[in-house]
Amino acid sequence: MSKRRPPSDFDDDEPRVYRRAAGPAPRFDDEAIGEDGFDDDVLDDEGNDSEPRRKHVWPYVLMMLLVWGVIFGAILWSHFLSDLPDVRNLLATAMPRDVTILDDHGRLVARRGLTQGATASVESLPSYVPNAFIAIEDHRFREHIGIDPVGMARAGVQNMMAGHVVQGGSTLTQQLAKNLFLDSGRTFDRKIQEAMLALYLESRYSKNQILTLYLNRVYFGAGVFGVEAASEKFFGKHADQLGLTEAAMLAGSVKAPARYNPLADADASLARAAVVLRAMQDTGFITDAARAQAQATRPRIVSGSGTPEAGYFTDWVVSQLNGILGQENGHGTDAVVVETSFDLDTQNLAERAVAQGIDAEGEKIRASQAALVAMTPDGAIRAMVGGRSYAQSSFNRATDAVRQPGSAFKPFVYLTAFEHGRTPDDIMHDGPVNIHGWKPSDFEGEYKGDITLTQAFAESSNTVAAQLTDQLGPKEVAATARRLGITSPLEEVASLALGTSGVTPLELTGAYTPFANGGNGIVPFAILRVRSRTGKILYDRKPGGLGAVMSPANNMAMTRLMVQTVTTGTGKAARLLERPSAGKTGTTQDFHDAWFVGFTADLVTGVWVGNDNAAPMKKATGGGLPAHIFHAFMEDAEQDLPVRPLVGSELIADASDAPVVASAEPVPELAPPPAPVATAKPQDPFEKILNSLFGGT
Repeated sequence: MSKRRPPSDFDDDEPRVYRRAAGPAPRFDDEAIGEDGFDDDVLDDEGNDSEPRRKHVWPYVLMMLLVWGVIFGAILWSHFLSDLPDVRNLLATAMPRDVTILDDHGRLVARRGLTQGATASVESLPSYVPNAFIAIEDHRFREHIGIDPVGMARAGVQNMMAGHVVQGGSTLTQQLAKNLFLDSGRTFDRKIQEAMLALYLESRYSKNQILTLYLNRVYFGAGVFGVEAASEKFFGKHADQLGLTEAAMLAGSVKAPARYNPLADADASLARAAVVLRAMQDTGFITDAARAQAQATRPRIVSGSGTPEAGYFTDWVVSQLNGILGQENGHGTDAVVVETSFDLDTQNLAERAVAQGIDAEGEKIRASQAALVAMTPDGAIRAMVGGRSYAQSSFNRATDAVRQPGSAFKPFVYLTAFEHGRTPDDIMHDGPVNIHGWKPSDFEGEYKGDITLTQAFAESSNTVAAQLTDQLGPKEVAATARRLGITSPLEEVASLALGTSGVTPLELTGAYTPFANGGNGIVPFAILRVRSRTGKILYDRKPGGLGAVMSPANNMAMTRLMVQTVTTGTGKAARLLERPSAGKTGTTQDFHDAWFVGFTADLVTGVWVGNDNAAPMKKATGGGLPAHIFHAFMEDAEQDLPVRPLVGSELIADASDAPVVASAEPVPELAPPPAPVATAKPQDPFEKILNSLFGGT
């Protein structure tokens, strides 16, 4: 429409009408109308807009977002790639050392190598062996590219309809990728990395090669990895001799190895095998007649070798072989047989005691893990439980978890005191103390007043132990602990009296062994002899130890204190009914760790209870679940052994008042501390993270 200009003083009496020349249609949008009601567009002489139109900027914004997306995507991709394992030489032809581990009766504990058994290629196996795994784990294995969106969608729908997880969406390639990582993390990052690695594996290896790698790395339960090792352990034959039913049982055990492996429950394993056989028929791998015949077959299962959690001990033994054989004898790839002090019957009792204890009390006290080590008084390992389930976590808490021992460290404090002139009958005051600003207190703030050192030890008085360490000096106490076998770093501060420096269950149990054997230090061991398959002796252990680490008199005094602990003190729940026993409880601040370490004339056993992430338990003390596990295990393990007195109680007649081992001159009873208590150096943040995950101070 035309714009009418308002009249001015220069206009004629008659208003003039201006018409727009033919051109583009004017705009009628609200933004083009000025406040005076007229179109604000300014026309040039030809009737066109004299101002340029506004340029569109969204293409530039999209391009910028795309560029930044690529940059951030590359950074994210490189982040995931940085932690991927090296998979370039997975099919290297060099054969690893084949290790067969036997217990003290010559029974098979485990067979291990790089892949925990001799390598079996898919081409060498009957076709129904790999097909059993494909049918039950990933029936689209031959079709997908490493990840299977179709399978993931199907699993998601079924899980949603069921209201819980009934089917997984991981392919065999993704499961292989997961097994290639050194730890079993379940974070979102790890899932992304597993998918990336699965895609890479599919691009680098053939389907048969991937299947070969998978079959030789998958865990089957009872401490065995790989189809060859599983075939030998469960059925006493090589993998290329497996029958259809046996193949189905192995394939079925992968879902829950601890539950479905043939040794754990033969009936459950056969029931699971029936599911596998049905899947093989549905996939077209076998006929209905073959399925029916296989279901009617009950294979012979080889029993009496290994236990579900013996993998912890096996890992520990294998880790020591390089030091024994690799450097000295040069047999890096030879097949060897390792004879050990391990006892499968004792191990089975230890596993049962830990499992039943955690099942009965773990949830109530919010404890998820436990470890147990049992050895003879000369240091020979008889049983080792590194956690609740080796299938779920192969991290060995018995040998590798560094945790605060709490009051279980006090025997080293009292032994130091006896070496410096104290006696079990000396009187000290159990009450509030202030040691250079540090104010330790007893459990729940209860104090006993004037008590003997025997009573203070039995009742686990923190203030008495702190006063003794303050008077003797933390350096002296640390030296005593090291002399008896503690190898972990010890902070030489006043709080050392209450076990604030971390140790492993193995080393703490080993450090208690001198109290049980008459005062001789030991180094825990398990390997007795190593020989080749042809019978050549490659290693033969020579008897030895650390020699005398305490006097007979002090051994007698310490035995008296530890007997009192299980008789009237904090360890009453651990006392054996008809057999002399002794020990000490340990509980750390905020209930992060609970311990009981004790002994008879035949066995020294240490028990730890806690959580991998160091989360506090609910008022869990060493006199509770750890003492109950100790009692249950020791009663069963020693029921067929003759009752014998403790070595320390037999030393009374021969005890001498003069200590044979003392690291310093006797300290007067009321001597002041030699120096102010040092402040612990700050912990490295990365180390703190690791300790929070796996235990530490």
